[in-house]
Amino acid sequence: MSRARTSWSSRTSAVTGLLATALAAAVVAALVPAASAQEVPAEPTTTTSPAPGPVASADPAPAPTPSPTGPSPTGPSATSTAVLRLSTSVGRVVAGADVVLTGRATDPAGVPLAGELLDVVSRTGGTTTSVVVGRLTTGADGLGSFTWKPRTTGEYLLRRVARPGSVSDRRVVVLQPRLSAAVAPSTQVTGSAATLRGSLAPAYLGARLQVQRRLADGSWQGVATIGTSSTGVYTHRLVTGALGRHVYRVVLGPRTAHQAAASAPVALNVLPDPTLRQGDRSAAVTVLEQRLVAQRADVGAVDGWFDADLRHGLTAFQKSQGLPRTGLYDLATRRRLADPLPVRLRYPAAGRAVEVDLTKQVLYLSQGGVLQRIVDVSTGNDQPYTSDGVTYRAFTPTGRFTITRKIDGIRVSRLGALYRPAYFVQGWAVHGSPSVPTYPASHGCVRITNSSMDRLFPLLTVGTPVSVFRS
Repeated sequence: MSRARTSWSSRTSAVTGLLATALAAAVVAALVPAASAQEVPAEPTTTTSPAPGPVASADPAPAPTPSPTGPSPTGPSATSTAVLRLSTSVGRVVAGADVVLTGRATDPAGVPLAGELLDVVSRTGGTTTSVVVGRLTTGADGLGSFTWKPRTTGEYLLRRVARPGSVSDRRVVVLQPRLSAAVAPSTQVTGSAATLRGSLAPAYLGARLQVQRRLADGSWQGVATIGTSSTGVYTHRLVTGALGRHVYRVVLGPRTAHQAAASAPVALNVLPDPTLRQGDRSAAVTVLEQRLVAQRADVGAVDGWFDADLRHGLTAFQKSQGLPRTGLYDLATRRRLADPLPVRLRYPAAGRAVEVDLTKQVLYLSQGGVLQRIVDVSTGNDQPYTSDGVTYRAFTPTGRFTITRKIDGIRVSRLGALYRPAYFVQGWAVHGSPSVPTYPASHGCVRITNSSMDRLFPLLTVGTPVSVFRS
């Protein structure tokens, strides 16, 4: 009986164990499919700010896995990591020149990645702000390049667009600004001004430049601090009373955004004041006479003597050019004689003709519409005067006239003596006079010097047109 109970108990335990095992298997079978379908959360990644403008997104479909022998023929790699390398064509660049930034993308095993979009990120020296300056795409060899003109010293890196967690090593390109300088005129007389001008590139807003002068020992001394315009242009006035050769340069100090820059040295030659005046006699006076004759000024004989004829001829040139009527060969006259304004006739004629400009107080003699002579004159001063108890106004009539008669000698009238007059309307004439100031002073006639009248008298034939006007 006890042996039978024992056998039943054993069977009951075995059955109970089998049922427990089956139940556990059923539970496992029910749980396994659910566990295999559950998504595994991705590892958190650090992202950077996207580049401005449209940015290519990663393809949601996984790309083909690259073969061990090379990259996938199309599209960016699906690998979650990439090794990026950056190189630059130069480490230092002069403003305006190009730098080529070349990127290389591989997988961790060194296999080139084709079709990778990489942002070129720049950070200006001395700042913490980075900007995307361009984008490149790698080729089958994993290489891509981007050409750039830097405006500042910058630190560059590459950042993967599709998976921004990958960045390259960093490269620094140092910028050397360009600074030019010139002096005009390069030769000057004591006390006169010259202009130092040039430009800075790139044109940095608020840039300050130092003007320096070279000392006798070769060192440089700062003489002024100047600014630039919005386009990088600068000007500075140079005035010195010291004779000799003065050398200048312009310097831009170094900053974290750029290296220092200096212009090439420029020279200003300062000479004694060579002003010529009546009474001088020299080879320089001869040169002056020749240059005035080339401008058709009536200077008399070319003999190297600064006489009254040359003074009036020089004054006539000054009047025709709108210069101060000094009668001196001064700085302003020297500059204009080097680059004179063209004289334009108001009434050019087929034959000989005379024009009198009351505003400029000059007489122009032309032939066939071509200027032949510029003569210093003094015309009516428009002031009242009294003759024989009658008050008149001293004016010179304007209009188109002709020479009607001439007197080869001196005619004494109630208003004074007229030397070799050539009448063009009633009692108004072109005539010689011992007094020809730089301003209107006559009773109405056109005064020229006696020596000028001697030279013009044969040319002022009866019938010659005479035009009188105000310019």
